[in-house]
Amino acid sequence: MTFAQNASLGLETRFKVTVDDINLGGWHSCKGLAVKFNLEPLEEGGEYGFKHWLPGCVEYSHITLERAMIAADAGNVQNWLASKIDNHTGGTGSITLLDSRGQKVYTWTLRGVRPMSWKGPNLEATSGKVATEVLELAHEGFLGE
Repeated sequence: MTFAQNASLGLETRFKVTVDDINLGGWHSCKGLAVKFNLEPLEEGGEYGFKHWLPGCVEYSHITLERAMIAADAGNVQNWLASKIDNHTGGTGSITLLDSRGQKVYTWTLRGVRPMSWKGPNLEATSGKVATEVLELAHEGFLGE
């Protein structure tokens, strides 16, 4: 496989997340960028060479974000979560993949974004671990770029 000399390769370690125009900051893990089309097979009598495929209900995986808690970003997440307690409408979110120079490679734009769950750190005085948070987002699908 050959790449153009100026190809901009996305790095799994470089991405940013926004929801409802709120910058939720950087995360060290993003899982769940997936769609499943759930095609239903339809067998036609007398046809043994192939099956027809009918569209089924499309499923979008939940997006799970995880990171070390950072003072500059933790407040944005908490404020967004608080705003969703009384406002149950889904917003628009984006996950932007960056290259080694911090330039955009691709953006997945999500519609109908809602928080599914948030989990804060386990606080323990005798532990030397970094405090982490996990945010799980539900969404209704991808919008075109």
